[in-house]
Amino acid sequence: MHLLVIFGVAIASTATAQSTLSPTTATSISAVATATPLPTCFDCKSAGCYNYGNCTGQGVCSCLSGFGGRDCLTPLCNSNLVSNNIRTPLPSGQDTCKCDTGFLGPTCAVCANDSVCPQGTSSGISVTVNKVCNKSPVIWNQQNSYCALISPLLQTLYKAPASIVLDRNASHMFGSLWYNNVQQFMCKMSDCSQSIENGIYTNRCNNGACECAGNSAFCGGPGVVFNIQDSLKAASGLSVFSCKTDGTDCNLYFEFLKSLFPEGMPLSDCSFGECAYANQNPYLVNTNKTSISPAGIAGIIIGSVFIVGSIIVFAWSLWYQIRARKQPIPPPRKGADIQFSEISYTLPSGQSLLTNITSSASAGQVTAILGPSGAGKSTLLDILAGKEKRGKITGSLTFDGVPFNPKDANHTVAYVDQDDLLLPSLTVKETLLFSARLRLAEGMTAEEKLERVNQVIETLGLSHVANTRVGGFGMRGISGGERRRVSIGVELVTSPGILFLDEPTSGLDSYNAHAVIEALHNLAHVHQKTIVFTVHQPRSDMFALFDQVVVLAAGSILYAGAGSQSSATLRERGVPCPDGYNMADHLLDLAMEASKKSDGDHLRDRSNTPSFLINIGGKDSVLRKRTNVTKLGAASEASVGASSKTPLVLDHTSVSPTARVGFLTQLSELVRRSFRHLIRTPSLFLGHIAISVVMGVFVGGVYFHSDSSISGVQNRLGSLFFILSLVGFSSLSAIGSLAQERNLFIRERSNGVYGSMPYYISKLVSDILPLRVIPAFLTGTIAFFMVGYDTTGDHYPKFLVMLLLFSAIMGLTCISLGVLMNDVGTATLVGAILILFKMLFAGLIISQDSIPKALQWIQYISFFRYPYEGMAVNDLGLLQISDTFDGSSVNLPAALILEKFGFKLDNYGQDLLITIILLVVLLAVTGILIDVRLKERR
Repeated sequence: MHLLVIFGVAIASTATAQSTLSPTTATSISAVATATPLPTCFDCKSAGCYNYGNCTGQGVCSCLSGFGGRDCLTPLCNSNLVSNNIRTPLPSGQDTCKCDTGFLGPTCAVCANDSVCPQGTSSGISVTVNKVCNKSPVIWNQQNSYCALISPLLQTLYKAPASIVLDRNASHMFGSLWYNNVQQFMCKMSDCSQSIENGIYTNRCNNGACECAGNSAFCGGPGVVFNIQDSLKAASGLSVFSCKTDGTDCNLYFEFLKSLFPEGMPLSDCSFGECAYANQNPYLVNTNKTSISPAGIAGIIIGSVFIVGSIIVFAWSLWYQIRARKQPIPPPRKGADIQFSEISYTLPSGQSLLTNITSSASAGQVTAILGPSGAGKSTLLDILAGKEKRGKITGSLTFDGVPFNPKDANHTVAYVDQDDLLLPSLTVKETLLFSARLRLAEGMTAEEKLERVNQVIETLGLSHVANTRVGGFGMRGISGGERRRVSIGVELVTSPGILFLDEPTSGLDSYNAHAVIEALHNLAHVHQKTIVFTVHQPRSDMFALFDQVVVLAAGSILYAGAGSQSSATLRERGVPCPDGYNMADHLLDLAMEASKKSDGDHLRDRSNTPSFLINIGGKDSVLRKRTNVTKLGAASEASVGASSKTPLVLDHTSVSPTARVGFLTQLSELVRRSFRHLIRTPSLFLGHIAISVVMGVFVGGVYFHSDSSISGVQNRLGSLFFILSLVGFSSLSAIGSLAQERNLFIRERSNGVYGSMPYYISKLVSDILPLRVIPAFLTGTIAFFMVGYDTTGDHYPKFLVMLLLFSAIMGLTCISLGVLMNDVGTATLVGAILILFKMLFAGLIISQDSIPKALQWIQYISFFRYPYEGMAVNDLGLLQISDTFDGSSVNLPAALILEKFGFKLDNYGQDLLITIILLVVLLAVTGILIDVRLKERR
């Protein structure tokens, strides 16, 4: 009885959208409807005509071929070659008609052989020819067919034989279901067409309607199990009749019954027959063709655009690479004389950090910028190096008398930041070689670049650690001083004429600090480079190596001149350096006193910084106007009054720098470095692989061999949801992975090593593929066969494609969060909440149809919804539930349960297309975020 309840509810919910599986529905569904007997004086105007007969003005039914009686419900015997008015009605008390020889079927409409067809003249042919019996499923003129209905679900409820009778022409299809030789209901479909594709004949009708055949068992009459009268009244939509071209493996599909028969109703022992002329066959010429669904067409378009775009980018990159390799190799650059005058810098808030800085730096010399913390040393260095600043810069800056062009900074200027940002897994030589391959001219051979790297290694005294890993982040490697020299070498491989360094001795012991400064001194004097760096508190032997010294105090110049003349100059100004005292320490003491006296409690406001301060600490302290000392040591007084400030004069005209390496070279080197780092730090990759295998076995073990029972369906849905959740949360590791490279990428990008697009693609290749897609493939494959998902046909590839696309989407989502948020903890928290939020609207926790209307839009932006629906219908769409409930057998399609969850059985193609679109959108958004967000801002 419970089976009847479930089946009845399924039918009723299909038609009326009422759906609760409860015992209270059994009474209403199994109630037998009382048929109204025909009136004594029959009038079709009030009683109607069955089998879609026409009611004439006289109240008499005009029936379709094969049916008669006053209400068109009586089958006619003989054959359809005889007109209805002379055919014999089915005698009362008999189950079947006695057909004329050579005809069969409930209405004797199916011919058996050519001999029974009449002779006549075919239209358009001048000779007399015989009609033939068309025994194929193809409609020539008016095709008739008769098939046995073998649906297991129907056979469970109705034990007697059931059959389907079809009468079809080019535009219409009339069909009826017969049970125990009694017509139960009939349907009339319109807007029909037929086709043959890949050996499968299909007769598709877009519109239709159904009605009961009187007081039949299916419509509440004697022998009723359930009453489908209301369902038939609501019937509409698509119907499809299909067979192989040889008439086997036939199927009849009704859209309004797809929850019960998702694959349609299987038919067997079909007999086809119509008498027609052979030249009426519409398929005299083979017209087999392959159709493509709209989702498939959209997928082909997207794929074609991607492929064409990739080919265009590759061709352009190849052309650029070839062109760049033909350009001449520039000679090593020499230093330039830098002149900067009245440099001032003000933050957007109005706070002044530098005021009227005027000095110079010469080629072949080392210029050191000294000052206490907060004096503005790094700010001045950034401005001289052409770094992009947020505030307003005024003054003038020239290189060899030519206004400096910031656009050319990456080709003429090298900049070494205070912090060493190097990939710890690479060796010293590999680190320098990576910089050389991407920053030296494309026309240089690999051997020439390697020779340049070896020269830099020898110059910086790194030969003994050339093949040692750099180290860092918990990995053993070279010392701090050697790491600092490697950072310098990364810039030196390009042989820049001008080298700026921010605190090159920071964090080093005195010995290594002296070694770094000595290397810079030799570089300037031997190779005629312009070296400018900031330094906080150098030793006396280091100070002796400074050719030029600029001392800042609270954003203004305290001293500017030759380092060797600083002692004499200070003695002249009345603030001599005590005997045996480090001159650098003495200058810093003067700078600190100047800062305190000028600003008091407002040390960060440099707009009113005073002039040069002498006689500090004496009773007769005298505040003199600031003196700017030229590089030769000559002093000249300057006015303390406010100077006229003009924007920094820079040359923004276009330049013709040597061509940087092409896109393909950048991409190949980045991918090579990324995989080398991945292999040498295998913990993350091996961790993902190990976890994916373990979790795949775990899921497969928990849901091992889920069957087709009700609990098995629950296990299948739950396992799919768990697999997606596992893949989603494991993608959070992309945030931490990006954080390790974030600052390195910003640094290398700002120094012109490579662009954002090559880095992004290399990130996809080295992160999304090995850390997201491969683990998802292992987890999904192991779980697929252990759980026992549907392995027939292409179900496994469909499952895998959807899972891998989802894995890529989640990886890109987490990378985007890592780009948007600097803090790893915050990004991980937001990512976890976002994943939970998306999971809520996947379709399992809450039915999509029960979401409040005001919130229904949220489900359409859930990354979980489309893959989950696609994977669910892929596995369960064809499953037939077989179970027992309170001792009663239950046999119904799992598709019915899917529809209760709000899933559409034919949505896999749509879900796949939307998932691909989401992936493409995320690819674009993530690329834009990397390009816009990951920029150096000082």
